[in-house]
Amino acid sequence: MGKFLFILLLCSLLLGAALSYEEYIQFLSLDSVSVQTGDTEAEVLFWKNLGPWELRYWPVFFFRSADLKKKIESEAPLVFSLRRENVSDFFIEIEPLQPWLRLRWKEKDFFLTRDGRIWETGHPLNKKFSGIRPPTMPPFLLSEALPSPAGISGEGIVVTSTVLPVAFFAEWVSGLETSGWMPHTREVEISRREGNYLLRLNLNIRDRTVRILIRGDQARWKEISSAVSQILHQLQFSGGDLIIDTTYTDRIIVRNVAGGGQEGSGR
Repeated sequence: MGKFLFILLLCSLLLGAALSYEEYIQFLSLDSVSVQTGDTEAEVLFWKNLGPWELRYWPVFFFRSADLKKKIESEAPLVFSLRRENVSDFFIEIEPLQPWLRLRWKEKDFFLTRDGRIWETGHPLNKKFSGIRPPTMPPFLLSEALPSPAGISGEGIVVTSTVLPVAFFAEWVSGLETSGWMPHTREVEISRREGNYLLRLNLNIRDRTVRILIRGDQARWKEISSAVSQILHQLQFSGGDLIIDTTYTDRIIVRNVAGGGQEGSGR
């Protein structure tokens, strides 16, 4: 028992000496934190999330920086990066997230970034941070049968990672661009049929509405766009709106909007 008390007393003495020495030369003091951001509101949010210990001691600031990044990026549409200049100097860069696509699901609109970050377009912070600009690409309308693209978020969480496959969206956008349909596309509807994604492209071409059905899991954009262009050229004087169903494995079905049959059967 006496030995334990001696060790405890010795540790207390050494700790007190170390703290006194630190107070004298301040070798653990945080020298500087430089913040670079194009938005003053983002910088205000950063300093608001720092406590006295983070501001006083650089080891505390450094080891809590990951939690700080997670907190800021989940509570606001911002991206946070940290670079250590030397032992006790840090450089912080904070910028607003840049929306890539607009998604709609059950009357809710979302912004989606290229790396899969997602949040609601109507959130007040979108107006608070000046760098957030709506995307120029057509909106993607998600079937109500699909899960919420934002998943289930906790209280106070604004930005999450989407539960949908971002790689598929990148492939679909690339297909729209390489096919030449992007300027004509009004919106893209996404659903699932027999376990596969089904896209319905709503296009305005030569004063008519053209709806193109395409399987989302097949990279056949070049082949399909060439065939669809030939079809549109052949029917350019026919008049009326069209549905072009490319989901079949051996043929492309063309019919007017009032035509019957189930779209996207893929048979």
